[in-house]
Amino acid sequence: MIEFSKLLPRAALLAAPLFVLAACADDSLADAPKKAGDAAAAAPDVDAETVLPSDKVVGSADAPVTVFEYASVTCPGCAAAHAQLLPDIKKEFVETGKVRIVFREYPKAPSSLERQSYLGSLIARCAADKSGDKAYFAVIENLLATQRTWITGDTYAELKKIAVQAGLNDTEFDDCVKTREDLLQVINKNIDIAENTHKLTGTPTFFIGEKKLNVGKLREELYEALGEEPPAEDVAEEAGAEPAAADAGEDAAASAEAQEAPETADDAEKDD
Repeated sequence: MIEFSKLLPRAALLAAPLFVLAACADDSLADAPKKAGDAAAAAPDVDAETVLPSDKVVGSADAPVTVFEYASVTCPGCAAAHAQLLPDIKKEFVETGKVRIVFREYPKAPSSLERQSYLGSLIARCAADKSGDKAYFAVIENLLATQRTWITGDTYAELKKIAVQAGLNDTEFDDCVKTREDLLQVINKNIDIAENTHKLTGTPTFFIGEKKLNVGKLREELYEALGEEPPAEDVAEEAGAEPAAADAGEDAAASAEAQEAPETADDAEKDD
């Protein structure tokens, strides 16, 4: 079984096979610094508009606007955005064929939960390998919606439950988190693109090409990118309709700034 306290940070993950993660007992490895220039050397030659074969995409390939989303499954702000903002955005833009969203993992935010985020992202990709991209997004949404349960509880057991719901059996789950170095490298590549191409500093963050979008005004900026005027909202408000996606975006942005990362069991022990 994986010892989560012994998992390596990204600096060491770039060079270490996954099977090492399950058996590593050298604490010095967990603190291995990243050498100067490693990030630049590892950065792939990918421009800000390229959709990669490894990318997970929601929406039509013919959509006129492509949005790149960077998120972490342990980021409270990402959970807020997926709960409050993106359902309306997908209904209004993705389901109508106007926008497609390219989702890329960025498991460095918050940094205190980097190990857990890596594991959650791995499970999502293993689920996709077996059952397709719908299974990938089902795992991502599940991880975001149940953050406090699987982060603050028995992380290994809770992640296994989520994996089983996505169609992975116990053996496939263990193989996923211990041996799938190929998927780990895909996640690391996403991080390098985020930091070297999009100059990412945190999550959730959305881009169209090199332009960073305002989460609180995502709806308006998508209409601007489409060259369209947003529908009048006062009619919907007078009719007693649900709040517009723009309002939800402001709530999600505020939540992303205000929320703190869930306290882990290890953190609780330190507090004691």
